[in-house]
Order: sequence, then C-alpha cells, then structure tokens
Amino acid sequence: MDDRRRASALVDEAYRALGEAIVDGRLQPGDRLRDVELAALMGISRTPVREALQKLERIGMVEVAANRYTRVSEVSERARGDMREYAAHTIAAVMHIALPRCSDEEVQSIVSHVDGLRDAEDSPSYVLAALALHTHLVAVSRNVVFRKQLEQTDLVLRRNLEGWYTSTETRSVLFEHLRDQVARRDTNGATWTFLSLHGFA
Repeated sequence: MDDRRRASALVDEAYRALGEAIVDGRLQPGDRLRDVELAALMGISRTPVREALQKLERIGMVEVAANRYTRVSEVSERARGDMREYAAHTIAAVMHIALPRCSDEEVQSIVSHVDGLRDAEDSPSYVLAALALHTHLVAVSRNVVFRKQLEQTDLVLRRNLEGWYTSTETRSVLFEHLRDQVARRDTNGATWTFLSLHGFA
C-alpha cells in the first residue's frame, strides 16, 4: 500500500510540475516532451512521468502521436471559447448552490471576490480574479464533486482562459447588480447576472 501511495504521489508531482511549466510558458506549444529526459530532470523513473503525460493528454494540454512525438498542444480559439463558456456556466452553477449555504462572513467574502473581478484592469488579472472567485465558491459550497472537478480542471482552466475579459458598456451596472444580489443571497438573480456579464444569458 505504501509503495502504491508513493507511486501515485510521484505521478501527481510530475503532473503538477509539467502542467505548471505549460501554464507559465516555460514549456511552449510544440515543445517535445521526452519521458527519459524529463525523468532525469526530475530525478524519478520514467513510469510516473509517462502517467503524468497521459493525464495531461486527457485534459488537452499535451498531444501524442504514437511512435512519433509527445508535445505541448496548441490552444485553438475554439478551445478558448469552449473554456470561457464552461467557466462562466460552472462558476454560476457553484454560486447558485453556495449562496444559500454560506454564513454571513462567507457571503461578504464572495462580495469581495466580485469586487476583485470588477476591478480587474486586464485579462491576466481578470482570469486570476475569476479563478479566485471560483475556488472560494467551491470551498463554501461544501460540495465534494465541485471540489474534485476543480482539482482536475485547474491547470487547463488557467491555461485556456488566457484572454478572457469582460469590457461591455453595461459592465459596471451588471457588477453592481451582481454585488447586490450576492449580498442578498438572490441565487437566481446572481446566476443570471454572472452569465449576462459573460454573454451567456
């Protein structure tokens, strides 16, 4: 059992290390990923590296052509659009579940995260604020499925949401509505407003 736990931990460490390198740009689209070299670099065997690369392939961050190459995938505009749609609807869904369960303090924390989203001045800061809001909502929702889902999608969310920003003319009005609806625990209103901010309502 201990050996299996250690092996699983090594896969998780390799997965996180490689994923973070892709997200922060140390590994660029098209870069080849050779398990022998990566294993030597990390000081571990090839097996956990191969398994980590398979996990990254499953979420679309790595592409594999058998006996030809394993490389960092490109991010298409379609992938970015799909991820924005997924993020907006997922955050709205978690908000809908979380608000009725929150303490007054937790509601005020959500309002603060909404303010952070409103005050973001560019896409990188907007994405960070959106993911901070998402993470906080998942925590206060007390829903294990949402927590597991966030753990599995965190890396690809951070990568594929690059460029996400809301700059509509009605942005400030909608954020004021959202802030008020969250404070009043108006779940339907907050959900609709959040989706409206991102063009999905």
